[in-house]
Amino acid sequence: MSNIKEFISKNDKYAIHSEIKLIEVSEGHARAKMVVEDIHLNGLKLVHGGAIFTLADLAFAAAANSRQQAAVGINATISYIRPAGMGDILYAEAREIFSNKSLSGYMVEVKNQSETLVATFQGTAYKKGPWTDYI
Repeated sequence: MSNIKEFISKNDKYAIHSEIKLIEVSEGHARAKMVVEDIHLNGLKLVHGGAIFTLADLAFAAAANSRQQAAVGINATISYIRPAGMGDILYAEAREIFSNKSLSGYMVEVKNQSETLVATFQGTAYKKGPWTDYI
């Protein structure tokens, strides 16, 4: 899995720009981390929903691509449970909930440094084919 982690970490330009780090990838599972800084805040000085979505989406993408299959998201929903703010450390953990020949589904929980739930995200990915066809 380390090659998938390395590939995503070096090539996901939006995650790099957003200062989100992929910290762990295993089959059907991934974790990502974001230390909340000024760039992640909205006008109310809370973490922007788009920043939380991006964090969850990176964990989802890594988990969906963890089985040597190139996969792309075809559906995603998020529920924001409670706000996060400056200085918080957010972690997104994705776990596979189903997988078949062409689709896979993932549940992602976003928690803060105190393990308090901030958001839940559910995503479905379409499997395009072996990673070797795309890298």
